Amino acid sequence: MAQRLLNDTTKTISATSMTISPAMYGSSGTQRAVLILRNTSLAGEIISIAFGQAAKAGAGIVLNPNDQMIFSKDSGYVPSNEFVSAIASVATATLSIHEEIDLI
Repeated sequence: MAQRLLNDTTKTISATSMTISPAMYGSSGTQRAVLILRNTSLAGEIISIAFGQAAKAGAGIVLNPNDQMIFSKDSGYVPSNEFVSAIASVATATLSIHEEIDLI
């Protein structure tokens, strides 16, 4: 059984695409098992999420305030191991991130 690491954080997302989680494959010996992203913004900020490329406003996975996305290999869907990026409609948006990472 692989060891599983937990990562819980909150990030302020800017109006310019930024990496919110690095790639989880290759020589690092890691694989993403669970990824939960929740827009915790309070003033109507919208956050767009992309995998393996720069995030673009209004494209990819779009999270309105209090929206969340959940990817879990335990539920039959293996989350992408590409890097994850985000961009916000306003530079004060906040995103809650929960990751479970398997060491392989």
